[in-house]
Amino acid sequence: MKQLLTIFICLMFFISLSAQVKTDQKKVEVNTETGDTTFTESVIITQMEDITPRGSMLIINPLKFFLFYNLSYFHKISDQVTLGAGFQIPTVSGVSGFGINAEARIYPTGKQMRGFYIAPNISYNSLTSEEESTSPFSFGALVGWQWFPGDEFAIGLGLGLDYYTGSFSGGESDMESYSGTVPAIRFDIGYAW
Repeated sequence: MKQLLTIFICLMFFISLSAQVKTDQKKVEVNTETGDTTFTESVIITQMEDITPRGSMLIINPLKFFLFYNLSYFHKISDQVTLGAGFQIPTVSGVSGFGINAEARIYPTGKQMRGFYIAPNISYNSLTSEEESTSPFSFGALVGWQWFPGDEFAIGLGLGLDYYTGSFSGGESDMESYSGTVPAIRFDIGYAW
């Protein structure tokens, strides 16, 4: 887990570096009347930042496809806060049910759905197999980074912890309830407008 956290922090650092363009200019001017020649050299460094306004975003987490098909929608409330909700259904054969989640993303830099964010979240699932059923509820928090390699194409990466609690019924298990902390890894791709 420590190696994964180190890789994540390094990735966030390199992504956070703003794009800079360095331009070297050399200019020669000759006064045709006097014959004087003037040489001018300059270096221009330009910093670029994406300022495309975005108010909504649809995302999926392909890492979750091993267990759930999922889709989430986020809407900008302010430059620093985005609220989202999503649903998921199991992909595992023999398991049916659904799940819902809600998340608030707080962008301390106020850059409209991009850059570093902190995301408290909650979720509920209701899952049933042949003779067993479970209804886990979770709450947790993530730290992540959202960026846009294209105008509308969104990519996000997040790490955090979720605390699960729930009930289990049926089958031959004597486990009536369970609870515990689980690491959360998120890799989102989506569309923003």
